[in-house]
Amino acid sequence: MYEVGIVGAGVGGSYLSCLLSKKGLDNIVFDFRAPHEKLCGGGVSYKTMVRFPILNGLPCPRKTVWKSTIISPKDRVVEVELEKPLTIFNRRDLDYSLLKKAIEFGAHFRKEKVQSFTLEEDHWRIFTADGGYRARVLVGADGVLSKTRMKLKAPSMRGDCFFALECFLDAQEDSVTYKFFPDLKGYLWAFPRVDSLAVGIASRYYGRETMNDMKGKLLHFIERYYPGKTERISLRGAYIPFFSAKGIQGLSICSKNWALIGDAAAFVDAIAGEGIYYAFFSADILASCITEGRLALYEQLCEKHFGKNLARASQGFDYFYQAGFIETMAALAEESQSIRKILSEMIVGNLDYVSWKSRLRRSFFKILADFMFNCDLATKKEVITNLVTLFPNYIKFYFNHKISRLFGPQLKRRSKAERLWINSPQSWG
Repeated sequence: MYEVGIVGAGVGGSYLSCLLSKKGLDNIVFDFRAPHEKLCGGGVSYKTMVRFPILNGLPCPRKTVWKSTIISPKDRVVEVELEKPLTIFNRRDLDYSLLKKAIEFGAHFRKEKVQSFTLEEDHWRIFTADGGYRARVLVGADGVLSKTRMKLKAPSMRGDCFFALECFLDAQEDSVTYKFFPDLKGYLWAFPRVDSLAVGIASRYYGRETMNDMKGKLLHFIERYYPGKTERISLRGAYIPFFSAKGIQGLSICSKNWALIGDAAAFVDAIAGEGIYYAFFSADILASCITEGRLALYEQLCEKHFGKNLARASQGFDYFYQAGFIETMAALAEESQSIRKILSEMIVGNLDYVSWKSRLRRSFFKILADFMFNCDLATKKEVITNLVTLFPNYIKFYFNHKISRLFGPQLKRRSKAERLWINSPQSWG
């Protein structure tokens, strides 16, 4: 019998397997597709590289980028020098390198599809087409449309997600590009990889019309900036979870003998779309919970360490993806170093959504001086018009956030010993 059975060999499942194997816990990973190229730009934030040093030692190619280009809804182009690097991997290589590392540490891997599982007294019986396996703890690491979550009767997030399209171009760049649109709650990206350029687009999913509109925008971008390459591309589509500050309150991600990590638990930054960091972080926390025999506290620890930041990103999503807000930030970034620094931190994943507005307020007079003395008259008029339009929406967002904090559901009561463990520095890896 295995201590842990992990369904899914992406970055979260493979990293969890690494941690458990290093701690001497016998575990088995199932993934009938591994290795495969997941739809993902492959950008790994600076904070991920620092917090999880295993990434630096993986024998897989990567590209380090120090520049970014932001294209606003009105096609205003802003060049941003990144203060910290963004590292870009091929997802197939990254996932497979982590899986091989787990196997080196002693993990077991089966290239098999989990068809069903059932709870038998104190363990799970896991069935594939090739046989049956037993594990004391079951972990779902199989993505946004997690079959594991569905079979555990946890609520589905199919109706609350992003949809993304991506292709690879035979082109080389030295900067990452983000393109925003006036009528799309999402963005287009172009990430330079070692051997190609990953170009994709993601947006809140509202049906087939959204998908067709996204495809048209993606093809138009490629034809404009990389003419002649649309004939040889192959588009792939996939869902990406949207972390909903409201919906997550009813979504259980663990019990005494099972848990969900990464995309399967909807751990994705709603504004930036970053998921790799939270796949690693949730796996790290879960490994500690399993080792300590405190699996039921996993959800509370996730909320403590990164849940508030994800919730704040979710609450600010509709406000951020207003064309006027993005246009204003782009216009100010042309003249303000303070705004470019905030954009740089957002791009490399270092922006804390809980504190960024207070940082903006502290830099207000510097930004105002840059705006007054450096912007031309047309830009000043545009920015002021946008701010006047955005102000009522900001007031609505501000009061909705305050009300949710005052009257939102309280955390589950825990014993004193449990509260002390949750708040201790040793409560995750």
